[in-house]
Amino acid sequence: MGNININLKQLYVIDNFYSPEDFNFMVSASLLNPYDTTYQPNSNFMHRKENGYICHETKEFNKEDLAFNLFYRTFQEKTLLKVNFIRTHFRKIYSSDIPHVFKYGMSPHQDRIGTTGEINIAGVVHINASGLEDGTALFSSNEQIEPDIIIGAVPNRCVFYDPKIWHRPLQDKRTELRIIQPFFMKVDNYENNKRI
Repeated sequence: MGNININLKQLYVIDNFYSPEDFNFMVSASLLNPYDTTYQPNSNFMHRKENGYICHETKEFNKEDLAFNLFYRTFQEKTLLKVNFIRTHFRKIYSSDIPHVFKYGMSPHQDRIGTTGEINIAGVVHINASGLEDGTALFSSNEQIEPDIIIGAVPNRCVFYDPKIWHRPLQDKRTELRIIQPFFMKVDNYENNKRI
């Protein structure tokens, strides 16, 4: 598992991602949708329980869902990227479920990109949490303890990056419940895009 340099040209942060009206809808939808208990990350290399965490997820949005269409439209408007494929949903993380995730307790992971490179962007929209310790930590290697970069959580902040970058969620012990909208997508010409 070699090192991957973090290319800051492929790390993006967009504050006030949704319009106020659309963000209010997304907050309401995140509270009203049914959730199932699952485990993240669920990629094939996660062999040890301490490298994952319990979370609760809605079903993936489909093209008929207003939440899907708001995200799709907003992402294209904000980035000018042509989106070919999206997987997105809401995820709840309760601090009481994950005592080992705080600070340095969980190893970083990479997102699965598929055998034919089905995704080239991974990211998250923060729904309710605020603060550095509720954000995303990025690493050059999965052997690191300290992250190279931490992007703090801010409600309505969108963070996205190359899915091959080692990363892991952070969770502040004082945050009882963190709600996010993770997403995975394939876009045209992302690596060479000069518009974002």
